[in-house]
Amino acid sequence: MKKILIVVLSIFANIALMNAQEVILKQGKKIQNVEKGTYYKTDPSLINKYIGTWVYEINGKQFKFIISKKKTAINGLYIDKLVGEYYLGEITDVYNNDGMIMCYAKESRLEVLSTGKIRFRFWDYTYQKYGSLYFELIGENQAQWKLKEGYNPNNDQKGFTVTEMVLTKLKE
Repeated sequence: MKKILIVVLSIFANIALMNAQEVILKQGKKIQNVEKGTYYKTDPSLINKYIGTWVYEINGKQFKFIISKKKTAINGLYIDKLVGEYYLGEITDVYNNDGMIMCYAKESRLEVLSTGKIRFRFWDYTYQKYGSLYFELIGENQAQWKLKEGYNPNNDQKGFTVTEMVLTKLKE
């Protein structure tokens, strides 16, 4: 009985894997039939420009902004979303994932990625408020960081910890 159950489960797993599809989304290409369970991957030539570790040094501290892509389920489909993690610490600090703070891109559509400009929703722990982070590629390994539009109904404190800087992408 145990062997029969293993064989049946193996057959179902293989069928599920055969039905799972990946479609690479290219700019200007229209998808005729959207199928549930399909992974609609973002064109690597667009998304890979953003992915990586971006750094800036200020007053003996290093700011790290790490952008990665995350396969995300939405209404039975899977798409790529950009996720950012940021960390501010002493340059001599050992990199620590526990100190990382997450933020998510507001849009990851192909049209947006192709402009070289994306926005993230950002939480500033020092000033205790949200902001919109404008992240713009300005060179092969550089990006402009601008933080604007602070919001916290319980906090009228002005400003952000870091409002504007030019980040450099580390070679992986």
